[in-house]
Amino acid sequence: MKKKWLAGILSAVMVFSVTGCGGGGGDTAASSDGAGGSGELKMSYTTSETSVWRVACEEMAKVVEEGTDGRYTVSIYANEQLAGGAMDQGTQMILDGTVDLDLRSVTNYTLYDPALFAVVMPFMFSSNEDVDARLLNGPAGDLVKERVEALGVKVLGLAENGFRSVTNSKREIRTPADLSGMKFRVPATACWVDTFKLFGADPTVMTFSEVFTALQQGAIDGQENPTDPIVSAKLYEVQSYLTKWNYAYDCLILTCSQKLWDSLSEEDKAVFEAAGEAACKAEITASREADEGNFKLMEENGMTITELTDEEMQAFKDAAAPIYESYREQIGDDVFEVFGYTFE
Repeated sequence: MKKKWLAGILSAVMVFSVTGCGGGGGDTAASSDGAGGSGELKMSYTTSETSVWRVACEEMAKVVEEGTDGRYTVSIYANEQLAGGAMDQGTQMILDGTVDLDLRSVTNYTLYDPALFAVVMPFMFSSNEDVDARLLNGPAGDLVKERVEALGVKVLGLAENGFRSVTNSKREIRTPADLSGMKFRVPATACWVDTFKLFGADPTVMTFSEVFTALQQGAIDGQENPTDPIVSAKLYEVQSYLTKWNYAYDCLILTCSQKLWDSLSEEDKAVFEAAGEAACKAEITASREADEGNFKLMEENGMTITELTDEEMQAFKDAAAPIYESYREQIGDDVFEVFGYTFE
């Protein structure tokens, strides 16, 4: 099937800009008189303390604590600590209200709603400006929030893990054929695994904590990630090539458990919503600023950084087109259309 982008949505790409987005749980019951409840809240996120994700968590905690005059405090847990390191368990914990606040990739929710694969389909977004217009401040973002909330949480904002680059120790990647025969670590996100298979690569699913050693020992040839985890894990020490191909944009969802949300007074709900907006805006800014410095740092440490031409990028998009047809039933034409993609 050939894809056709909706002209109206694409014309809006350059118009919009980003507007932003422990301890034990305490008594979080809200007062009926509107004075609000109080308690120590638990906030979980997936990455390390040095990740830009932490910016969102700290801003969320700050605004909540200030906005409620200290009635609510927020204890932050990195690395899925509350879930024993398991992302699937961490997702379940925010859904069942075991955790009060949470920041995680939209990919973690695709198990519960496959339509959310639309966000991370290969080459769905081309640039930060495209993401801003169609997702973070556009109709696709509204749809994502609606569908995640239908799972039983309150969405406080959308942040970003950013565009994912591909690295390897073998050769420069400029065409789909360049991936053929190489073994890449890929997260357990079905459409990403399928994309690497389509390009002739051997995708291997493993936890990120194992990646450095696997690359160092030659068990795998490469991996794909946004720049933040690549640099924080010092993968440039065991990788020689990086291609900026923007093959997938990784969106983060900042949520409040429905249990906590329902307990809040209207005044406190307004505080939490403002905190979510400030947190997401701060994290997006930090993420994009970090990208610029990260590419420079990797190059200074000996990596070859490859930027694709428009023609080279189009070759990847054309090669990935069959993935859209294979996920058409799971995602639905109506959802694809909101994202600006139609089938002929």
